[in-house]
Amino acid sequence: MHRPSYRQILSARTGAAVAIVALLTTGCPADDGDATATAATGDATGSPTTDPDSSTAPATASESETDTNPTTTGDDTDPTEDTTADPTSDTSAAMVVDCPTPGKMLWEGDIYIDSVEDMSLLEGYAEIDGDVKIFDPAIDSLDFMACITSVTGNIQVFGTTAPDIAGLGNLTTLGGSLSVSENPNLVEVYGFDGLAEVGGAVIITKNPALTGIFGFDGLGEIKLGINIDENPVLTQVTGFDNLVALGTMPGMAGNYPDLSITYNPELLTIQGLVGMKALGGQMVIQANPKLCISEVESLADMLEQWIQDMMGDTTGNNNDC
Repeated sequence: MHRPSYRQILSARTGAAVAIVALLTTGCPADDGDATATAATGDATGSPTTDPDSSTAPATASESETDTNPTTTGDDTDPTEDTTADPTSDTSAAMVVDCPTPGKMLWEGDIYIDSVEDMSLLEGYAEIDGDVKIFDPAIDSLDFMACITSVTGNIQVFGTTAPDIAGLGNLTTLGGSLSVSENPNLVEVYGFDGLAEVGGAVIITKNPALTGIFGFDGLGEIKLGINIDENPVLTQVTGFDNLVALGTMPGMAGNYPDLSITYNPELLTIQGLVGMKALGGQMVIQANPKLCISEVESLADMLEQWIQDMMGDTTGNNNDC
C-alpha cells in the first residue's frame, strides 16, 4: 500500500475533518442505508458542590421480553428448521442498571476509584466535571456509577473484575474518551444507547473474556477514533448502527481520528459499523483471520473519504468470504 508523506496525511486529515463537519451539518440522505485513551493525571480527587439545575432523571432500563405461546404444539415446528443460535446476533438480555436514588450534585475535579471503599464516594451525585478512573481487581461491578449522567472528561476502566459495565448505561454526555482495557472477567460491553456523541475516542482493548460489543445505537458521532484491538475471544461488533461520522476532531496528544480493529482472532462481524458515512483518519482493520474481507470492503465502500485518500490497512482478514 502506498504510504503518503506527512504533508499529504496532514492535508488529507484536515480536508476529511472539514468534509465530515459539513456532512454532520447538512445531514445524510434518508435513503442511505496501539492506542490508549488520553486522560488527565492530576492528583485532585474533586470537591462536592450542589448543582441546583441538575435534576435530570436517568433513563429507565428497558426490558426485552420474549413472547411464548404455551399452547403451541409440535405440529407448528418445522423439523428441518435450524434452531442453532447465530453467533453474530445479539441474544443477551442486556439492561441498563437502574439508579436507586437520582443525585443532584456536581463532583468537581477528577475522581479515582481504586478500592471497594471508594465506590460510595459518588452517592448523591449526577455529574462529574473531570475524569473518572476505575482500576482495582476488587471492583467487580460498576453499578455504583448508575446515577451518573454526565462526565466532562475521560472514563477509564482498567483491571477490574466486573463482567459488564452496565453501570455506565445512564450516561447521556461524555466529553472525553471511554477506555475499557485489561478487565479479565468482562464478557460484554453494552448499554450506551443514551449517548449521542463521544467527545474523544472509544477504546476497547486486551479484554481476555470479551465476546460482544453492542448497545451504542444512539451514538451518531465520535470525535476521535475507535480502537478495538487484541480481544482474543471477541466475536461481534454490532452496536454502532447509527454512527454517522468518526474522527471529526483533529488528532491530539498521539491520538488520531482512526478506525482500528486489529488482532481479534475470533472476530466474525463488524456489521454494526457498516452504515458509517465518514472517517477523518485511517481505516486499519487487519489481522482478524475469521472476519470476511467482503464485510470489510462493504464498510470501505461507505467511507468515500478513505477510498479517496487510500490510507490504512486491511490485510490479514479472511479472503475466502
